[in-house]
Amino acid sequence: MDRNLFIAIRYFKEMNQKEFAKWLGVSTPTVALFEAGHRPLSEATRGKLAHKFDISDPEFVEYRKRIEQLNRGT
Repeated sequence: MDRNLFIAIRYFKEMNQKEFAKWLGVSTPTVALFEAGHRPLSEATRGKLAHKFDISDPEFVEYRKRIEQLNRGT
């Protein structure tokens, strides 16, 4: 999982890093270090996220499309 997707999920959930870490069942430094690109995301954490969040949720897919359009400046 790339960190931009991870961050997008957190923003979509409208959580700060501490809230997201608690929801996901990991430490706040785990979230912060991954988002900063200083630490890889473990398989265990990927599994937790996959269990708790469906990235194919139509609302999230639309949210990602809007973010991509904003990043492209369209």
